[in-house]
Amino acid sequence: MKSVIVDGYRFVKDKQSGYWQCNQFIAKEIKPKRLHRYMWEKYHGTIKPGYDVHHIDKNKDNNDISNLVCLSSHDHQHLHGVENVKNNHEWFAEFHQLGIESAPKWHASAEGHEWHMKHYEMMKDKLYSKKEFVCEQCGKTFSAQDNGHNRFCSNACKSKWRRNNHIDDVERTCVICGNKFSANKYSKKETCSRSCASKLSFAKRRENKVN
Repeated sequence: MKSVIVDGYRFVKDKQSGYWQCNQFIAKEIKPKRLHRYMWEKYHGTIKPGYDVHHIDKNKDNNDISNLVCLSSHDHQHLHGVENVKNNHEWFAEFHQLGIESAPKWHASAEGHEWHMKHYEMMKDKLYSKKEFVCEQCGKTFSAQDNGHNRFCSNACKSKWRRNNHIDDVERTCVICGNKFSANKYSKKETCSRSCASKLSFAKRRENKVN
């Protein structure tokens, strides 16, 4: 049986899982220690519960630290799930495309219309039911249909919140002094200060008189 020795520990390849593992006691662990997990902990410390070590190139024989990344168990399982669908079910893409092409025809058919009406009657109360929310800008309580984006009581509050948090700020260069300054991308501001704004206004008035 082939084996590799790392830091005095003997790792052998498990035929069922394909992972290299050590049956010796390492750090008081009862179950066999897998090489990729051992390598990660050697360089980065203990793996937190709920996290897995993933082989970047998907080769379980390549346990170099540069080929390993620590992911949450959820992300790790999702990654392998996507790969399994892609690698083991080549028919899926064709099946999915056929569904995309045939769906509009079915939805436009009499059967499709009947299905939509039936489910609309079943769900309309939930679709149009209102809930109470608290505006993140003004703190006012307001009632609205729950669309998953009910953060503000009005567009005015939404815009004010974006301005206060500088969401839409961009960097500009002052046309008078050349200094960099931040401004809302929807504003027409051309200068960095009131002083420069006054100079720009004076220059424009003088230009208008000349013309």
